[in-house]
Amino acid sequence: MTTLPQTTTTRLPRPVGQAPITVAGPIHSQGSAIAGSGAGMTAGDVWRVIRANTWLLVGGAILSAIIGYGVFFLLNRYAAEYTARGAIQMNPVRVANPLRADGVEGYVEPGTMAIRQRTHAAQMRYDSLWTRFLQNGANVKGTDWYKQFIKTAPQADGTAREIFDMAQAKLDLGKNLSIVPIPDTELIEVSMTWRQPKDCRIIVEDLINQYITEQSQSRSSRESDRSQTLSALKNQLTFRQQTLNGDLRQLQSDLTKAGVDPAGRLSPKQIELDNLMRNQSELQSKFADAQGEYSAVMQAIQSGESPPMVDAAVDHDQQVMSLQQRVDDIEIQLKQTRANNPNFSRYQDMLDAAQLKLDERTAELKGKYTNEVRDRAVRSVQSAQKQLEDINERISKMKEELGDLDYKMVTYMRNLDEDKAIREQLKDIDVQLRQILAGGAQGAVLWGPRPESPDLPSFPKRWVCLSVAISCGLMLCLGIAFARELLDTTVRSPRDITRVGQMNLLGMIPHEDDDPQSAGVPLPLVIAQAPTSVIAEQFRQVRTRLQHAAALDTTRSILVTSPGPQDGKTTVATNLAAGLALNGRKILLVDANFKRPELHKIFKLDNNAGFSTVLGSIDSFQSAVSQTQVPNLDVMGSGPKPANPTELLESQLLVDFIEKALEEYDHVIFDSGPMLLVAETVALAPRVDGVVTAVRARTNSRGLLTRLRDELRKLKAEHLGVVLNAVRSQGGGYYGRNIKAYYEYQNGHSA
Repeated sequence: MTTLPQTTTTRLPRPVGQAPITVAGPIHSQGSAIAGSGAGMTAGDVWRVIRANTWLLVGGAILSAIIGYGVFFLLNRYAAEYTARGAIQMNPVRVANPLRADGVEGYVEPGTMAIRQRTHAAQMRYDSLWTRFLQNGANVKGTDWYKQFIKTAPQADGTAREIFDMAQAKLDLGKNLSIVPIPDTELIEVSMTWRQPKDCRIIVEDLINQYITEQSQSRSSRESDRSQTLSALKNQLTFRQQTLNGDLRQLQSDLTKAGVDPAGRLSPKQIELDNLMRNQSELQSKFADAQGEYSAVMQAIQSGESPPMVDAAVDHDQQVMSLQQRVDDIEIQLKQTRANNPNFSRYQDMLDAAQLKLDERTAELKGKYTNEVRDRAVRSVQSAQKQLEDINERISKMKEELGDLDYKMVTYMRNLDEDKAIREQLKDIDVQLRQILAGGAQGAVLWGPRPESPDLPSFPKRWVCLSVAISCGLMLCLGIAFARELLDTTVRSPRDITRVGQMNLLGMIPHEDDDPQSAGVPLPLVIAQAPTSVIAEQFRQVRTRLQHAAALDTTRSILVTSPGPQDGKTTVATNLAAGLALNGRKILLVDANFKRPELHKIFKLDNNAGFSTVLGSIDSFQSAVSQTQVPNLDVMGSGPKPANPTELLESQLLVDFIEKALEEYDHVIFDSGPMLLVAETVALAPRVDGVVTAVRARTNSRGLLTRLRDELRKLKAEHLGVVLNAVRSQGGGYYGRNIKAYYEYQNGHSA
């Protein structure tokens, strides 16, 4: 064709009937396929990375163990340290026993041992003790540890003078000397760590001897001072007790005269006050009722109404009752007389006269009774108020009298409590004085287990070096493994497709090297020639999921493409077409890849006439179609490469071709070039009903897949989903043992 065909409008994709769904992988577990939709790694991903780097971890652990042992050997030879341990023991605290005549019995007082241990341990860490120990220690000055802090300073006369660096020695003691209380015992462990075993033992012995000597010297002075303090306190408390006894006798006499029992029983005045309080409550209620009644009467009078009791009194008046009866009788006669009767006017006049008398009598009585009710309400309020004021005055006077008695009673009880507390204090002082006399007021420290020169070094420890080295090695190897995982941006699993977002996963196809039944079978025809293989099973599941992802009754023209070359799009297209054909649908598979056609090689066809020929002349359609060995599947090769393939696919000729093909076939499946490389695929994508993308695992990056998705959106093409191709089972892949389990299940070896 020498002239360019007329460009036509883009064929709009089919309407979407339902929201896209993400389909999990077919063989592996559901959790492994779609676990986690975010960017974070799940537990399954972590385990997969660990399995993929097993040899790295094992090698790292072995190398780390070798390095750790080497470090241990060097430290043990050139930097070994020894630790000498000794302990001091505390005498038990002696406390008073009231069952004994002398009141003293020796035993460990519960709850005080831990405090005493911590106290002695803290005292042994004071700089002052270390200073005296370094100055007075008889044996420590002969140790190499002590000599390392002696420096030589020249003098004016040319001689040298030795100076001991006390500060540096204390700093070294602070780092290497340990003083730790041993829980649930009477011991405090003292240990020294240095490179000379004998020096460690001498330092521990001299320090403990210095501390025990100082404790023994200060014991007698402490006991003497404490005894004098307790005796003086006892004299003060005895004098105070005598004063309190005099005050108690005087208060008891005053309370008895007033009728108050110091034992706590109620006095007559209190009983009288209680009765007055009850009367006060009753009078307050009575006064409130009188005020309420007065207010109701005055409110009714002010509003022009009669109080209820006035209306009742008026209604019971004999004259009012008589007049009311006469009015009622006249009204009855009037109702029985017609208006034209001469007596009707006379009865009317009689009714008016009787009603007037009734109203006058009622008004007179209401005024009289209203004044009486008002006066009675006023008198009731005044009487209740007077009674309430009288009883309030009596209660006030009674409270004043009882207040004085209460103060004396409180003072009496407070003095009793103070007297009791003084007695307890005096008793405790006597016990402490007896303890001092018995020699157990303050427990002294004694030697416990004595230190010995250690034979084995305390540093280094073989197991510590190996544990640290292996842990660091494993952490480093894990860091390398996860760094590789995070830096690898290729698409390897459904999780990577999920990261791209808004793309259906139609299925995952295993790598041909992992499927033993597909060996020797052309991969594009595996679904027809190796129907029991894992790969064929996965293509059937892709076919099934495609039917759920799109309504195939309206999605009849399908384009199979990929982000780049060698992604297996031809394999996906042929197996998808064969799968639909084996499912009873009549399929036409068209090679739309003019640059690198493959279908005629797969099906061993002549490519002299094909898709490009039919686009130039629709009448050559039948001659360009070839039947295959797969039932219901026909193939059309690409034909000679046209000079203007993109323009052909953008013209009305493509629309005519699709309409012609769909008259005879249920579906037309186009095998095209890479979407991001070939312009013909870009032109074809928006003119078919749906696009299926083939992505090769560990080859295409997520960025490349994102570009393809965005390109399809720009073209307004209907993206049906992604087929993840050539997924490997080894190296932490998604199949592994599941392929073996599939064949075992297929052969009946497992339930």
